[in-house]
Amino acid sequence: MRENFFKLVNDTPLLIMTKCVMRELELLGRGVIGKTFDEAKRVIKESCKHPGGILPADECIRNFIGKKNEPKVFVGTNDEDLRNDLRNSGTVPVFFFKYGMLVMDAPSEVSEEKHRIVRFKLSFTLMIRESN
Repeated sequence: MRENFFKLVNDTPLLIMTKCVMRELELLGRGVIGKTFDEAKRVIKESCKHPGGILPADECIRNFIGKKNEPKVFVGTNDEDLRNDLRNSGTVPVFFFKYGMLVMDAPSEVSEEKHRIVRFKLSFTLMIRESN
């Protein structure tokens, strides 16, 4: 998985997961998730951004990302509900496995609109600077 991800993004990003996600993987056990469990043990564990104890992994991920994805993370999940929520937020690139291959989810309309607004603001700012 790690090598496929690095090839897909053409870089060597830092792989992290929250402690809540690791706890959920531990509860599923090696019998259910096999090699994924071994890979997960090698990933850096990041502190959760919510108060209190352990939350379900999808809830913890939503909390970690927040409304603006300020930590600038990608999310890898096969949880379809979580993927849909993240896609609709328009702030998080999402990866998932389909037929054993790692796939990057297509940007949503919300995401495309946010990028159009950012590009417009950037070009407007550049026009103002050039006129000064």
